[in-house]
Amino acid sequence: MNSDMARYPEYMITVGDLSRFTGQTEKHILNSFDKEALLRLPGGKRGIPPQHVKAYISERKLNYSFKIVAHINLKGGTGKTTTTITAAARAAQYGFKTCILDMDPQGNASLAFDRMPEEDDPVFCDIWQNPGEMVMGSLKLVEDYLYILPSSLENSLLDVDLMNPRSQKHAVSGVCQELRKNGFDLVMIDCPPSLGTAVISTICAADTVVIPVCSDLFSMKGMELTLSEISSISKAFHLEPPETGILYTKFDKRIKVSKNALERISSKYQDQLLPVPIRTSSEFSKMLEKKKTVFALKGKSSAKEDYDMYLTYLLKRNETRRRNGGK
Repeated sequence: MNSDMARYPEYMITVGDLSRFTGQTEKHILNSFDKEALLRLPGGKRGIPPQHVKAYISERKLNYSFKIVAHINLKGGTGKTTTTITAAARAAQYGFKTCILDMDPQGNASLAFDRMPEEDDPVFCDIWQNPGEMVMGSLKLVEDYLYILPSSLENSLLDVDLMNPRSQKHAVSGVCQELRKNGFDLVMIDCPPSLGTAVISTICAADTVVIPVCSDLFSMKGMELTLSEISSISKAFHLEPPETGILYTKFDKRIKVSKNALERISSKYQDQLLPVPIRTSSEFSKMLEKKKTVFALKGKSSAKEDYDMYLTYLLKRNETRRRNGGK
């Protein structure tokens, strides 16, 4: 086996993936790389390490602005954490230096990658006041190009630490801008399912807020409350609202309730509903047991296909807008 292959056993873009992402033919992509850059994967496909993928994208002027994407729903169980970790892992495959901010005191995103903090490891509530000195030393490496700032129950203290509105406005933004200074392309934030100061600060910082929602009534209500709070918080802090998208998760076309819920959301929130519903799949839970995402699976997968489309849609949206308020 190629020695480089051992370094990239799972998280790797194939020539076909890059063809779909850029619109170039597979033949064109194959001819654009030296043989040493193309690694043979199981099944005969050719894999491309992330640094070569990013170079290819950059050479074709397909660069994308630094972006902060938050996944928020004030109701739990809608797929926020799954969406955050899966999309972040895929972004890293494309060579985007990506950091997950785990803001949920339960630390599910940290647990998913087996990166729970040790007793003395800093988490967000320890670093937000001094990001310049503390952020980079607090990150944990997951895979090449993918990092996480883990969370613990200590982040519950943010509701006390961020009582001051000025702190709420700048806490998450300050950490994200420090990541930007250190070469990160993308920050993905996994938020708790409650309207605490962590979520308020995240809304102030985010360029894009994606609301995962599924078919149950409580999930729908959480989506409506989240949309309302995004508007209210942006007005209160004199900020332009972030771009907002609704991501329908756990979709099962065989179940009438699931189909009807998608139709209702599409009818009422046509402009905000993302055109990439995430189909239900047992693969998510199976891979989480292994502390991996579905992109570690070999072969075709509806879960991989859906989240690849979701991430591609996110990265290809319009350039990040500058928001008022000194971000």
